Amino acid sequence: MGAMKKTNNRLFIRPRPSAIRTLPVLVLVALSACTHSVPVDTEFPEPLIAPMPVAVAVYYDESLIDFEHTEFIEQGSDWKVKLGDANLKMFERLFGSMFQNLVPVASPEAGFAEGSRFEAIIIPAIEEMQVAPPRYGESEFFEAWIQYRVEAFHPNREPIVNWLVSGYGRSEGSMLQPSKSLQEATVLAMRDAAANIVIKFRQQPRIREWLDQQEGADE
Repeated sequence: MGAMKKTNNRLFIRPRPSAIRTLPVLVLVALSACTHSVPVDTEFPEPLIAPMPVAVAVYYDESLIDFEHTEFIEQGSDWKVKLGDANLKMFERLFGSMFQNLVPVASPEAGFAEGSRFEAIIIPAIEEMQVAPPRYGESEFFEAWIQYRVEAFHPNREPIVNWLVSGYGRSEGSMLQPSKSLQEATVLAMRDAAANIVIKFRQQPRIREWLDQQEGADE
């Protein structure tokens, strides 16, 4: 089981090209010289897709479901984003729709030990996150970027795929509710990543090969 994961990376999100308007000075004052706590709690829509006809074990590590990210902004405020169980909700909804039979396991070893029941063991993780509040003369949006890692293994522990997938979201800055604005940007980033997983997972060459193997075994 992993410990709570906290990242403290410096901002390197590049401002998105846009017709930038200057924010009122009051907004910048409201966003500076303090720490903003941003809890994220949301629901995710169920993907309208046909599930893959396979049985899969999935392991959710504590570092995923307890993830927090703190962004230290030079000459500005700090932002602590608490994803809480939002990651868990997202992957439960995604994988529950993507696979015909999904079984959560207490550890990767538990999945491998019962390998005869499954065609694969999947382990999602959050790899990295960055957030950016509005900056005077540069951007009027809150921005969030999240990168997930999805690993899949054969029951014999042989790797199937080790895939990085990202999501981006932004929300217009608000002087009165800056934490809500960043929360909205974070949720949009998570939903963008979720859409990429749903659309692109089957397109990965190793996943296509794995699915072909399962279809061949059923013939």
